[in-house]
Amino acid sequence: REVNGQLLDLKFDNIFFTGSPTLGRTVMTAAAKNLTPVVLELGGKSPCIIDDTANIEMAARRISWGKTLNSGQTCIAPDYVYVHKSLKDSIVSEIQKNITEFYGENPLTNDSYPKMVNKKHFDRVSQMIEKVIVGGNVDQNSLKIEPTLIDATWESKAMQEEIFGPVLPILTYEDLNEVISVVKS
Repeated sequence: REVNGQLLDLKFDNIFFTGSPTLGRTVMTAAAKNLTPVVLELGGKSPCIIDDTANIEMAARRISWGKTLNSGQTCIAPDYVYVHKSLKDSIVSEIQKNITEFYGENPLTNDSYPKMVNKKHFDRVSQMIEKVIVGGNVDQNSLKIEPTLIDATWESKAMQEEIFGPVLPILTYEDLNEVISVVKS
């Protein structure tokens, strides 16, 4: 934060910022003082939609990798999964199998499994854990959050903002057209 503040006090020809909407507002406010043009690439909800024709093993492997890479603290991490209701159990089982393959039975004790970037971020993501399907354990001392699948709706805490962590909401659907409409909105 201190370095960010110092940088934002400087005059730039242009600012290109990637990050959270909250920090984006701070960047935009600071840039306005000098009439500096700004490009904001702000965090959002990146869905994975799995229909009834999907290769479940392949989809689960890719989702598992994307969501656990750096504990989900990447801009390419899937933010939630919308899966046809007939495939929910299969995708959950396959993702769980991949998590175990990647990090063992207890990812929190695996030295290769990364921690959250800081306590504030750990606390923010931890509070999103509700209605656990898989995982759900946290370790405040190491700032690690176990890869966690949650049963979610659009009212769930995890669906209110970009997660940027290893919590993966699972939503189900019956009509793909409704999913497309919801995601577009």
